[in-house]
Amino acid sequence: MLLLLLLACGPKTPAAPPTSGPHALTVLHTNDIHAHFEPEPAEWLDGRPAIGGFVRLEQEVRAVRAARGAGQTLTVDGGDQLTGTPITEIEEAGSFGGAMHALFDRVGYDAWVVGNHEFDKGLDNLSRYTQNHPMLPLSCNLLALGSAKPLLPQQQLSHVYAVAGMRVGVIGVTTDKLAGLMNKRDFARMTLAPESAAVQAEVNRLDPATDLIVVLSHIGVESDKRLASDVQGIDLIVGAHSHTRLTSALRVGDTWIVQAGSYNRSLGIIDLVADEDHITELRYELRDLLPATATVAPDPEMQETVATYKKSIDRVYGETVSNAPALLGRSYNHESALGRWISDALRDRTGADVAFYNGGGLRADIPPGPVTRLTLFQCFPFQNAVVTFQLSGQALLDIVLRNLAADADEKRGFLSTSGLTWTWRTIAGAPEIVAVRVNGAPLDLAKDYTVAASSYLTEQWQKHLGAEPRKVEAAGYNDFDAAVEYARSRPVVDPGDLRGVEVK
Repeated sequence: MLLLLLLACGPKTPAAPPTSGPHALTVLHTNDIHAHFEPEPAEWLDGRPAIGGFVRLEQEVRAVRAARGAGQTLTVDGGDQLTGTPITEIEEAGSFGGAMHALFDRVGYDAWVVGNHEFDKGLDNLSRYTQNHPMLPLSCNLLALGSAKPLLPQQQLSHVYAVAGMRVGVIGVTTDKLAGLMNKRDFARMTLAPESAAVQAEVNRLDPATDLIVVLSHIGVESDKRLASDVQGIDLIVGAHSHTRLTSALRVGDTWIVQAGSYNRSLGIIDLVADEDHITELRYELRDLLPATATVAPDPEMQETVATYKKSIDRVYGETVSNAPALLGRSYNHESALGRWISDALRDRTGADVAFYNGGGLRADIPPGPVTRLTLFQCFPFQNAVVTFQLSGQALLDIVLRNLAADADEKRGFLSTSGLTWTWRTIAGAPEIVAVRVNGAPLDLAKDYTVAASSYLTEQWQKHLGAEPRKVEAAGYNDFDAAVEYARSRPVVDPGDLRGVEVK
C-alpha cells in the first residue's frame, strides 16, 4: 500500500516526452559539509593545508558555470549540512543552523537531500530549517507518520529540472538506518520507507517523461553500489554519508556513482552527455578547493557573510583553554589518541569506574598548538549529555569482544575506553582475550560497574553497548563541557597507555 501511495504523490511531472539529444550537462556537487564554512585541513595533502570554505567554493562554482555556459549546470548537495561548527548554534531564519541558508543561497544550489545529522537539533528544528531554506529539500523515503506524504515543509520526493535542453529528474533518498542515528522520540514521529523500494517507485514515475534520472543519495558509497544494482533506471548517483573521496567515478551496470569527501574542501564536477535516455559520455573531477587555484576574484558579499559569522563565533569560542604539544588523531574503527583522551576526561569528571566514547562521535583531530573552545567544539560538536549508568562485568567483556572485532574487520565503530583495559593474542587467525582489567583489578563478570558515556550511547545501546544500561543518571553537563574543563586542567596530550594490547 505504501508503494502505491508513493507512486501517487510528489511533484507533478510534465507529460512531455523526453527531448531529442545529445545534450551536455555539468553537475556540481558537495556533501557532508557539516557546517564547515571556513577552510579546513586537508589530511590527504602534504602538510595538511587548510582548503575550501564557502568563499572558495562560491568562486569555483562561479568559474565552472562561466566556463560551461548559462543554463548548462545543476548544483546539488548530498546532505549533512548541519552539526560540526558553532555556526549551527546560531539561531537564525527560525532555526538553529539557519545561518547556513545565506551561504548556500549565495552559491546558488538547486537541491539537497536531507541527511541524518539534520536531525541533531530535533525534528521540530529541522522542520523550521527546511521551511526557510532557499534550496529545495528532497527525500523519497522520509515520510510523515503513517503516510506517503513528505515529512518536512517544502520537502519533495523528487523534482524535475529543465536544464541543458533536458528534463532531469532528481530523486532524494535518506539512509533507512535513521533509527540508530537519531533521537528515538523523534523517529517515532515519522515513517521511513526502505531505500531501494522508495527510489524504484520514483524512478518508475519519472522515467517516461525525463531524459536523465539522478539520485541524490545520503546512504553511503557501499549502499549506493547496492542501490545501483537493485534499482533499474538510475543514470547517476550523487552520494554522501560515508565521507568518501571518490577521485574517479564508479560504475555499477549502467549507473555512475560519485561522492566528494566532506567538510566543504572539494567540489565534484561531472561533465556528461545524455542521449536517448541514458548517459553516453561522462568525465569526472574531484577538484580540491586550494586557495592558489582560484581563477576568479572572491565574491565580496560571501566574504562579508563569512567574516560576520566568524566574528560572532570567535567571541564565544575563541578562548584558548590549553595547549596540545602534538597531534591527537581520531579513528572510527580503531583505538585512537583522541578517543583515549575524551574517555579519560569523562571518567575523571564523573568518577566512574569505566568511561566510553564512540568512534563516530570524534569529528575532528586536535592539531598541535593552542587548544581553543572552537578546537574542542569541532571535535565534539553534538553536545550530547554526559550520563552515568550500571553495566555488569559480563557486559564489559562483551564490549571488549566487539572492539576486537571492530579492530579486525574495520566494519563497525570502536568504543574508546578509560579504566577498562585488555590484552589479547591471535590464535588460528582470530583474536582471543588473555586478560581484562578494570582500573588494574581483574574484571569480575558478576559485578556491576559504574560507567560514564554520552546519552547517545545509552539511547542507542543495542548498537554500541550490546546490553541495556541500568540506573541511568544525567551528570548535568555535556561532552563538550567535560572536554573544555578537562583541557583547562592540564595540557592536551595523548594519555599514551594503550587500552588494548596484543601479546604473543
